[in-house]
Amino acid sequence: MYLNKRRMTVSYYIWFIITFISVMPAVVFWGVSCDGKTYEKVDDPVPMRITFLVLAIVFTAPFVVMWIKGGQAFFVRRISDLFTADADGFVPVSELATAMGMTEDKIISKVTSHMRRGHIINCNYSAHQKAFLLSDKIGTPTTMYQGAPVNHPFIGVHCPGCGASLKIRANTQGTCPYCGRLIIAPSFDPNTNKFK
Repeated sequence: MYLNKRRMTVSYYIWFIITFISVMPAVVFWGVSCDGKTYEKVDDPVPMRITFLVLAIVFTAPFVVMWIKGGQAFFVRRISDLFTADADGFVPVSELATAMGMTEDKIISKVTSHMRRGHIINCNYSAHQKAFLLSDKIGTPTTMYQGAPVNHPFIGVHCPGCGASLKIRANTQGTCPYCGRLIIAPSFDPNTNKFK
């Protein structure tokens, strides 16, 4: 599982409640700001009209945020589905970009951003390999996977920033999905089958 349902659901419902509360004030303020008769008895209607217009925009903002949150939830769900369908735990950015119809830079930016926020879990990004490494499909430490670099098994490490327990391939570096700190994995010697 790569979608942190609890965090996404809490975030989504908080904005749903805020949006629900904002419906009536937004309708009222837009109505007042667009109604010309409201300002007929006022000597200088411009400040009053601007005030109502600003309030209308403020109470409409949660609708925009809710729309953005919905798009983010859809994106994270699609990434989670693609990660779930992967068999070897090694997902190159190029494949992900093709599947999502985005550029590689945009995929890296969006996925790592959601990893830092805790929306996407159980994976790391390796900048050296330009791939996402799925920590729950790694098998034994010396298991190699199709498409993965030879002699780069997964190993367990702790983030130097937040102390999170993570999996990353030997001889690579990536970012912590929780705090965004750079993680450099130790090297692996295939001859002795030991980590240095």
